[in-house]
Amino acid sequence: MEEEESPMQKKSLTALARHLLDRARGAASGRSAETLYGGHEHVLRQTLIALQAGQRLEEHENTGEATLQVLEGRVVLAAGDASWSGWRGDLLTIPDSRHSLEAVEDAVVLLTVAKLIAPETRDHHPEPVVFGKPREATDASPATEVVTLDARLVPKAVRHAAVFGALGALPAGAALDVLEPHDPQRMLAELEQGQPGAFEVSYVERGPEVWRVRFTRA
Repeated sequence: MEEEESPMQKKSLTALARHLLDRARGAASGRSAETLYGGHEHVLRQTLIALQAGQRLEEHENTGEATLQVLEGRVVLAAGDASWSGWRGDLLTIPDSRHSLEAVEDAVVLLTVAKLIAPETRDHHPEPVVFGKPREATDASPATEVVTLDARLVPKAVRHAAVFGALGALPAGAALDVLEPHDPQRMLAELEQGQPGAFEVSYVERGPEVWRVRFTRA
């Protein structure tokens, strides 16, 4: 009998934190992030974020129930007039309101967010494009289950990592709509470079306030 592959996975947060912090120190932005777990099929998403001292994730919305575990250094979580300091080993509950995060010293945090994204079924077919260059639309196909990820609510420093993490969990034939505040040409180019031909990419909306891009797993 063939042995089933175990769903258990193990990662060293200590090693990953050290690696991301080294990467952040060498980056012009002073930041680095990596999605460790999560995708459109999961309620839970976990993202490791490294920040150099003085770097800040600007004020943004809370996308679900969330916690912040400080693995290295010291950070300050602020919401309105309130603020909380987090040291190595601390676990902060992120408030259900707009908030920001600042690294007082070089820091690594584990962001855990739990949110259900309701799928929607659409039977209209947007104009397919190849990374911003329109081509003729394909013939209509059966309705496709589409899941929506509003990337506008994700901090800019980890936005690409969040989108790529969701795409990585997308099964064959499924589709993910990503909402962006601008035309995501740079992200599309990175995706094509890293995973050429893996997705059919279509624009559903083209601004001016929101760009909705559909990714269908080939």
